[in-house]
Parts: sequence; C-alpha cells; structure tokens
Amino acid sequence: MMKMTDDNLAVYQMRENRYKNKEIAAAMHKELFYIEDIIRQNNRIGKKLYREDDEWQRLNARRNKRLRKRHLE
Repeated sequence: MMKMTDDNLAVYQMRENRYKNKEIAAAMHKELFYIEDIIRQNNRIGKKLYREDDEWQRLNARRNKRLRKRHLE
C-alpha cells in the first residue's frame, strides 16, 4: 500500500472534491430542468387563462355595448 504523505492526501482530497462537485453540478442541472419544466407548464396554463380571460372580456364588452344601446334608447 502507498504511504500517505501530505501531497498524496491533498491530491486524494482534490479528486474527492472534484467528484462531489460533479455530483452536485449534475443534481443542480437536473433540478434546473425540473424548474424549467414547471415554469413552462405554468406559462402554458397562464396563456390558456389569458386567452380565456381575453375572450371573456370581448364577450363582456359586446354585452355592455348592447346594454348601453338599450339604456340610451
């Protein structure tokens, strides 16, 4: 077995830290994609709600025009 010197220990710790950092980076990358998926899903829902709200606003505006016309007559 190899004798552990300070240099060997430092190299070993650097490799271990590099491996841990790679694992952490991979986990963060995975989490980032998960968060992006959630954001994309929320945007899709938001667009759908906006479209439905926009349609409702148009229908409501038409209805209000008719009511104003009747009221003025």
